[in-house]
Amino acid sequence: MAAQRGFAHRLAVFFTLSTWIFGLIAVSLWWVVDLLLLPRPIAFAGLATKVFLLALPLRLPPPTFVRRFLRFSMVAAYEYFPVKVVWEGEGDDYDNGPFVIGYEPHSVLPQGICIFCQYATDAVPRGLANTRILVSSAGFWAPIMRHLWWWLGCRPVSRNCFQALLKKGRSVAVCPGGIKECMYMERESGRECIYLRKRHGFVRLALQAGAPLVPVFAFGQTDLYSYCRLFFDWPRNLIPRAQWTSIVRRLGYVPMIVWGWMGSFMPKQVPMYIVVGKPIPVPTVEEPTQEQVEEYLQRFISEMERLFAEHKEAASHPHASLTIY
Repeated sequence: MAAQRGFAHRLAVFFTLSTWIFGLIAVSLWWVVDLLLLPRPIAFAGLATKVFLLALPLRLPPPTFVRRFLRFSMVAAYEYFPVKVVWEGEGDDYDNGPFVIGYEPHSVLPQGICIFCQYATDAVPRGLANTRILVSSAGFWAPIMRHLWWWLGCRPVSRNCFQALLKKGRSVAVCPGGIKECMYMERESGRECIYLRKRHGFVRLALQAGAPLVPVFAFGQTDLYSYCRLFFDWPRNLIPRAQWTSIVRRLGYVPMIVWGWMGSFMPKQVPMYIVVGKPIPVPTVEEPTQEQVEEYLQRFISEMERLFAEHKEAASHPHASLTIY
């Protein structure tokens, strides 16, 4: 943060950037506490409050103070980390959308994907201006946070939502590795792990819509938070790994203990260097074969490997390695 900023501004940045992790954890604990306290009246009141908040339509227009909060959170993030976005293509390359943007790595929370949201500080090319970010539907069971996510431009990831957005001409941004990738990520400094080789769905949908694939890699994303995955990192072997992975897939998220700067929910101040590759053209194929899907997935993976290799030095990660599962 700039030295000239006052204490009030730094405090505002702290609470703003902490909200995205703290809010999810606080709501999860709220559910647990209420269920443990049943049948006490306070628990029924808490459950009633959550049900009411979940029943509020997502399409309600955001209040003015929420729009200001979302805008400030983007500005604060760009200044705090800081964030640098590198576009490999020219502006015209991103004009004829819609596009399917594949953002990696997922890490604890892929915050850098918000460079494509409507509140981002950097202007995006015309074809990416109406991008929607697809996230785990589990997050939309979190009262209050679900509305913040919706107003930010996030939508629950599903085949129907994916197809509907592309049909409307809106580009979509998704982290193909998803929660599965969280089971593969490593805490070893300089080692990046992404899960792509079995992720055929986003490529298939891109082919059906004729939407070019845009590879994006975010250096620094992995280092924003430390974490301990429950029953995976600790305690180990209490639940067989295969069984726990199956449970996590049903939950829609990986239960973990997360901490950032000085043990708080504030992300660590790690520079983020986000590289947006050139679009990979794809044909429009109503019923793509498995061979076609595999061909364009391999092209996407090759481009992701190239982005990493060619930009890691400029991103100040010269010794970093990339493993693709």
